[in-house]
Amino acid sequence: MTTNRTSTTRSTSSWERNREWRGARLRALRTPRWADQPGSRPDNSALRRGLRRPGTTPLSLSMPVSDTEYQRRYVEAYLKGLLPDRTDVQERWAREFGVRPGDTLGLIAAIGRDTAGAAIFAPPDELDGAMRSSGDVEPVTEPEIATRLRNLRTDPAAWHDLGEHWSLAGAQGKFALVRTADGWGYPRGSAPSTHIVKPGIVQLPAQALAEHVSMRTLALVGLEVATTAYREFEDQPAIVVERYDRRRRPDGKLVRVHQEDLVQTFGLVPQRKYEADGGPGVQQIAARLRDVTRDGSAERFVTAVVANYLVGAPDAHAKNYALLLVGRQARLAPLYDVSTGLLADGAGRLMFGSAAQSIGGEKRFGEVEERHWRRFATATGTDVGWVLDTVGSLAEAIPDAMSDAIAELPVSAAGRTAMLREIQPRITALARQTLWGLHHRRHEGRVTDLWFDSLHEPAAEGERRWGE
Repeated sequence: MTTNRTSTTRSTSSWERNREWRGARLRALRTPRWADQPGSRPDNSALRRGLRRPGTTPLSLSMPVSDTEYQRRYVEAYLKGLLPDRTDVQERWAREFGVRPGDTLGLIAAIGRDTAGAAIFAPPDELDGAMRSSGDVEPVTEPEIATRLRNLRTDPAAWHDLGEHWSLAGAQGKFALVRTADGWGYPRGSAPSTHIVKPGIVQLPAQALAEHVSMRTLALVGLEVATTAYREFEDQPAIVVERYDRRRRPDGKLVRVHQEDLVQTFGLVPQRKYEADGGPGVQQIAARLRDVTRDGSAERFVTAVVANYLVGAPDAHAKNYALLLVGRQARLAPLYDVSTGLLADGAGRLMFGSAAQSIGGEKRFGEVEERHWRRFATATGTDVGWVLDTVGSLAEAIPDAMSDAIAELPVSAAGRTAMLREIQPRITALARQTLWGLHHRRHEGRVTDLWFDSLHEPAAEGERRWGE
């Protein structure tokens, strides 16, 4: 017996395939330019001029719209940002489609009918067909989805099914689905997907549940996040994420909305998504948002950094923030991939003790205090009082919001008991420590005893019940 428990611009591109990258160009979208000299560093004035061109959506803010070709660095960085972070997945796809290993352009042309944002990629001789066709949706049953989740857990590189031409970024195993009036389906050809399904990190029990609860918690305190659901397809738990870069028109037709992540915005390759690896930090991101948006996106980003810290999310790097791009307008996209790291692995160990980005010179959970938030405010160009008020209000609200998010889950959800007995108390402890740190200092000099170590106290006998 099947069980199922649940808690408008379009830019198109084709590429001349050239092994040496000479002559690579966008056809259906005019290629943008940063400055008069090819390959030069971008400057903000060129970016602003590009955005002032009415009606045309740039493929990336690292390549504002113009008639000049871009050099390899920016083009390849953007394309690599559309692919999985896992080399084993890329290598498997390359073998499947007969693409030379390391040929980013060839791989995108082979599998780029449905990617993040609004661009469609295809070889030149297939572009017209890809553009004319709306693709197909192949119905799929929930037991078949369960089988696919099982396969992905045992074979983390098994992202694709036969005949699929979509690409998603990130390192976690995942696959794409389409939600129709009749149920679930697989996108075929140029059909846009509507949802992303992830089984969660296998090494961390109930991680899919933890991600959904984290996302729901932020939604309950008023942040704009992607809509998620926790589902169990037969015995297979998963988080199902509704794509915010897809819109359904009144006539029922799906429309792609363009977006890019903030690593692509800076023209960087995915390997530089972490600040520690040379990626953008909060100061650079906030400055870029103030330069290209006019809707309070910078302040929403600052709020998101605070919220990620307070839920103990260790992976809020630049690639986990994105911009929606529609014509001349840009705005911070809803948050996605937010998950607390304050959950133990199978051996009961807490593995993630710090945030991905520095907050005023500190990022270890429990160690960010008033002086760090003040530096953070200055670095992001934000009013200090507003930042301190935001930290205080979110620290007060998030523990109760997480309790409410857990209460929404089915009682039978695998891992619900541990979320309530272990994770929520850790989040509460972090919030209380953060509130205390707004008025006190744990250390005057070098930190020798980390607050995070206090969370490693073993649970009481019988308390860790990830299978319940």
